[in-house]
Amino acid sequence: MNKIVTFAVTACCILLPYNLSAEEYSTRVLVTATEEATLSSELAAKVESIPIDEGSKFKESDILIKFDCSFFEEQRKVVEAQLESARVTLKSNQDLALMRSIGEYEVQLSEIDVKRAESELQIAKLNTDRCVIKAPYDGKVSKVFVNEFESIERQQPLVEIIGSGILEAKLIVSSKWLAWIVEGYPMKISIDENGQSYSAKIHTIGVDIDPVSQTIDITAKFDENYDTLLPGMSGTATF
Repeated sequence: MNKIVTFAVTACCILLPYNLSAEEYSTRVLVTATEEATLSSELAAKVESIPIDEGSKFKESDILIKFDCSFFEEQRKVVEAQLESARVTLKSNQDLALMRSIGEYEVQLSEIDVKRAESELQIAKLNTDRCVIKAPYDGKVSKVFVNEFESIERQQPLVEIIGSGILEAKLIVSSKWLAWIVEGYPMKISIDENGQSYSAKIHTIGVDIDPVSQTIDITAKFDENYDTLLPGMSGTATF
């Protein structure tokens, strides 16, 4: 009968066979970002300025790319003038209706004109708001795909960003490990690129097993936001 050794994990205990070597409880990992995105444009325009460079840090709501939107700005001014005109006409018709000079029908048409102009102004404001690409969260610039003064198309990739949140590690382990592995299980991850070790815990366990390789996907989260860790690094996780 094999001896057993007890591993403590949070409030529970895990029983593992004693006769298995340490190598059997290690696996390769890939470091990935929890926040990563490629931002694109929602309109066709010319790039006016790019106040960031590859590798530079930014804060949430910082401007990453700004477009030359003179046309949309002027278009908004036209719509604002049309809205003001519609409101003046409505006020005039309301006064005339009180004096029974015009009917209620004319007043209703004026109210519709005001609502139409208000909707058009909202569209114009949306276009001008899209002239600036802002950061959705704190992070770093990974890649910049365009240059200043270039004309870009809608949905064209502009900049790739990585958030400054805690990184994750992707693992593929034997399905037999499901007999003892649980969420919150601790591990040490040794990174090849810098030779350093980091503490992490299992965050999620996959919902299905690969029938050919008899493996399952696992995601771990590092205990801290380590400055020396970068997405794309790889290493070995030891339990």
